[in-house]
Amino acid sequence: MRHQGRRGILAPMVRSLPIVLLGVAWVAACGTSAPEAPGAAPLSAAPAIPAAPETPDAIYSPFVVRVENAPFAEISFKDVGMSLPEEERALVYESLAEGLSLELSALQSTVDHEPAIADPARHLACESEHIYVDLWREGQGWGYSLWSGCGEDDKFGQHRVVAEGEGLASLDPLTDHIASRLRDAVRTGCFTAHC
Repeated sequence: MRHQGRRGILAPMVRSLPIVLLGVAWVAACGTSAPEAPGAAPLSAAPAIPAAPETPDAIYSPFVVRVENAPFAEISFKDVGMSLPEEERALVYESLAEGLSLELSALQSTVDHEPAIADPARHLACESEHIYVDLWREGQGWGYSLWSGCGEDDKFGQHRVVAEGEGLASLDPLTDHIASRLRDAVRTGCFTAHC
């Protein structure tokens, strides 16, 4: 669940999710696997993209991409595991926003620096006409997911991108891939998981 502050039946399961994900990551790192049933395909045949964990350590970027010619007006970014040193975050977040804006130039996009949007309290509810991008480190590259709202049905993409180059150049394939998925969503009008 993306929306903070939800309570009820799912709350105990959501609290235990990081423990489950940690166990899965440990098993994967150690190379331990369950015995296979006769004739079963190995589970590692197709690498799965792990879900980006919702952590209390999520960091919101103060850079927002504004878009004029699309069904959404702005794109914001949440770092849920990019593993960036604190002194590099601002430069990486700005480069990511600028790169995405350049890729979406046909939609008349610009980048604004809004320190207020980096406040986690600003993200207790989802806004309309807004795209949320969650970002994390994924092996030798990046992972991201695209959201048009707070619920699981509002997630319209989750992908892994191999980094090419060093430093800020490693963000180029990421911004290219995100822009491509957003252009597809604009073309098809599909901003949910089921359309």
